[in-house]
Amino acid sequence: MQLDLNNVDSILAWWRVFPERHDSYLDYKLRASPEFAPSIWAARRRIASSPELLALRERSIQERHVRQARHAELDSEVSARELRYRELSMA
Repeated sequence: MQLDLNNVDSILAWWRVFPERHDSYLDYKLRASPEFAPSIWAARRRIASSPELLALRERSIQERHVRQARHAELDSEVSARELRYRELSMA
């Protein structure tokens, strides 16, 4: 998928794929590339005014919380040695 940060419809189509992560990326782009601010803000206004998109955002946030809880549960079941091994293998 191609993202055109000058096109509100492109931003919305891209955002729908992974709202939780794409919200963060849009925050980053607002700081790093202010030339895209008008279209990003327009997309955010459309998200805020759409019950469907707001529901999508809420579901995405809930799914993230479930994943985080599951990861915490799995980490509590793993030994300290295994956790250290994982940390070193990801470095």
